[in-house]
Amino acid sequence: MPGPGDAEDFDHVAEGFQLVSRHTVMYPDCNVTNRLFGGRLMQWIDDAAGMFVRCNMGSDHVVTAQMEQVRFRRPTQLGEIIEIYCKVTRFGRTSLSIALVVTNLDVNQPSAKRKKLETEMVWVNVDEQGRSCAYEPSPVAMGEILGN
Repeated sequence: MPGPGDAEDFDHVAEGFQLVSRHTVMYPDCNVTNRLFGGRLMQWIDDAAGMFVRCNMGSDHVVTAQMEQVRFRRPTQLGEIIEIYCKVTRFGRTSLSIALVVTNLDVNQPSAKRKKLETEMVWVNVDEQGRSCAYEPSPVAMGEILGN
């Protein structure tokens, strides 16, 4: 639920985030009050973050290692379009840390984005046996991160 200081808009460009995914909230995604199930949103987040991390790590063998506190700021209603944004916060030898923000998309005011959820995640590159292993960051992704 919104609290003090939660009224700010989200400027993904200024904050260095990239749009990764969009979803329209449909009936099967909702509970009896026509609000999005938290578990469904978590599924969408994990899927979007996985795509983002695979592109930035240049590897198909990545797993979620950690998810920080998940803060649901506002409920998401039936019919809303949500957007999932990610940015790299740290490149490790075997891991990648990202920040993730979920916003709503108002088609009548596409630049007015309000945060619905935010969290941080750590992903790890693994070998065929599931052990962590080093990776080479994607040159394209590194260039985007560094502004090149």
